[in-house]
Amino acid sequence: MAYFALPSLTLPSYRFDYHSRFAGILPVEDAASVAGDALQLPVAYKVQGRDGTVEVQTTVAIAKGQQLSLAAVFGGGEADDAQAGRGAVSLFLKALLWMEEGNPLASLAASGHRARYERGECIAENLYIACLCLTRWLGLNLRRGVAATDPVLYKTVRGALEALVKGAKPNTSTTLDQLMPALRYFNRKIYSAGRYTPFDDACRARSFAIKQLRAEPDGETRYLQWMAMSLRYLEQQGVAHVQTAIGEDEIHAANAVVASYNQARQTQYKLLARTAAVYAGAQALERDLSARILPLFEDPSLGEVIGIDLPGSENRGGHYAELFAFLTAQLQIQPSPELTRFFGAGAGARALQLTNHIQCGEVAGVSSDNRSAIGYAMAYSLRLPATAFYRAYSDYVFACLAAAKGRQAEDARDSAGTPPHRAHDVSGLFDEMFRNDSLTCDGLTLRRYDVASARTRERVDFVGKRNMMALCESLDLPSSEQGPSYYELLTANAGLLGFRLGHACHYRSFVAAKYPFIAFDTHLGGHAIAGAPGWFASTGGGLDGYVDTDLLRVASDRLMFTGLQALSAAQIAQLMSLVRDAATLADLFVAGKPVIQEQLAAAMALIASVANLDRAYAAFQALVEALAGDSSVRSVWFAALSRVLNLFINWRSYLLGSDTQGLEHSDIQDEFLRTIVLLAYDLMPFEASASSQGNVGAQLQQLVASVSAAYWQVTVGPLAGFAGTRQITASIAGYKAPASVVTVTRKPSPA
Repeated sequence: MAYFALPSLTLPSYRFDYHSRFAGILPVEDAASVAGDALQLPVAYKVQGRDGTVEVQTTVAIAKGQQLSLAAVFGGGEADDAQAGRGAVSLFLKALLWMEEGNPLASLAASGHRARYERGECIAENLYIACLCLTRWLGLNLRRGVAATDPVLYKTVRGALEALVKGAKPNTSTTLDQLMPALRYFNRKIYSAGRYTPFDDACRARSFAIKQLRAEPDGETRYLQWMAMSLRYLEQQGVAHVQTAIGEDEIHAANAVVASYNQARQTQYKLLARTAAVYAGAQALERDLSARILPLFEDPSLGEVIGIDLPGSENRGGHYAELFAFLTAQLQIQPSPELTRFFGAGAGARALQLTNHIQCGEVAGVSSDNRSAIGYAMAYSLRLPATAFYRAYSDYVFACLAAAKGRQAEDARDSAGTPPHRAHDVSGLFDEMFRNDSLTCDGLTLRRYDVASARTRERVDFVGKRNMMALCESLDLPSSEQGPSYYELLTANAGLLGFRLGHACHYRSFVAAKYPFIAFDTHLGGHAIAGAPGWFASTGGGLDGYVDTDLLRVASDRLMFTGLQALSAAQIAQLMSLVRDAATLADLFVAGKPVIQEQLAAAMALIASVANLDRAYAAFQALVEALAGDSSVRSVWFAALSRVLNLFINWRSYLLGSDTQGLEHSDIQDEFLRTIVLLAYDLMPFEASASSQGNVGAQLQQLVASVSAAYWQVTVGPLAGFAGTRQITASIAGYKAPASVVTVTRKPSPA
């Protein structure tokens, strides 16, 4: 029947994160995330200074009970109760300094191409709004209508806050204490991706803050501590294996910290060298790969750097052909490729394959008409915004702030458990400004970027599809005048190079079928457009709630299509023959084992060398029996066999990647559970009794975990010794039909 209810599942930690971005691992602030034990890491590396190469040797310490967050890193000093508060102020001050030195809105105003989105402009507008509020609350004497491009505004607010910090006395309530809820609110709008903050803007803000931290007198030590705390945060999430991207300028320090951490904690954390040259002009990527990235793989001291991370490009179809030309040139070096010294099965190799992680469709949806409201005014007005505009904008901010406070008061009266209203609490301000209302100046209605808007989703879909097709066109290009295609050459014998696509939610089934040596890391958490997390919206908040079955169907079709037409004619014929010839389902599994195992081996060809086919066959049989139950109807048997075979064929989509845990509020264990929900829904309905369905969840989680482990073993190497103890207990029920619902209730165990 269409209704189903799986018995309570206990999911162990999913131990892999196939793509993360180092700068985005830590949350801005999280009182619940603390180090469970003390840790000391000896770290040694060389860094290029102004006067030549400098050797760094130090010990990085994380105290027991240390909050694992950006605020704790920037708070400095002892890991006391006040550390996160100090850090929150420090983070906000660094954002103000950024506006003084490199305000994106000022850069946009001075640009001759104001229709082009200026990276960081949404955060710049967020900070302008924050400073308007703080100017009033602090009673600062600034002229009304001060421009968002005026550095005096940010310098004045920064000076006032620094004076409050210096004048603060212990154990006494101060003006700064009263401002802290607002500062924390705005920090989340600056350093985390969200509804009104594009992912890349938040990355840019974090990058500036980290560079400022590193430049302080004790900055190098705290910088290394930030790295170690990021890894500790991963460990507490249950992650034992990660591939995380970081820029070439930071990779020597990161490699030293990661190597020491792996040795101390028995983890397998690996680095991908990230290139930002996709944002530059033609051939810039190839130059960057040759001059900056290739030397990293030829440096024997960088043993944790195992691949390249090519980010997505918001405004271009991708520079994929430049990457493939570079890789082809490396393979053609005689007598043997230089890369074989560091990759492959030889002694001293850092990984079996050089990983090429390509973000395909990693876009925020920003554009000339989907951006900051002030940037929109700059692009579409006949003249740059002047004093009258900024006066109207300021009035609009405070009108919306009053509306937000009124809505808070209404919620407090109508909803039990609503937090009490606090002075200067600006929660809801951005919703009032950019969702519930809009500002019109000189006949122009201002638009603001909103990750949940139809305009954003349309833009993301367009760019994602264009990126995917540009990738396919590049793979099909001839590697030389008479040579094979880039795809054929670079994946020959599944040798030195491995390829994995990030995001890639558009046309995935086509790409998976045409290019069987390409894998995917699937992102089911974080912001609601670059991946599938938006399809898991819950009215209860987070994952505990209600999932629309129409959205589940869309997610499944995009990420792991399971229709009968996905099977080849030969596969269908073999399954039909097994069904016709067997007297019972048990007989089918005895006589059909060689045929089914052959199909499983073909489906899992990339990992067949390490996959346990006997265990895979046992899982296949258990799932088919759960689907078919006691039915003697052969069409039911065939449907069960074909659905479960499709489940194994789609294994390349079960490699999960959180993208950026803290920056996107993502948890890989939630993504693991979401994957099980998707797979279970695809298999429904079950003919078996409810009591026999409990094995389904266990088999599905074992399948996802085992293929993730096998892929690591054939592309990187041995598995980690660390095994997280974190678990999630969940109950799943639903009705398989259009316009229906699946309910998911979970109870996470302590990390």
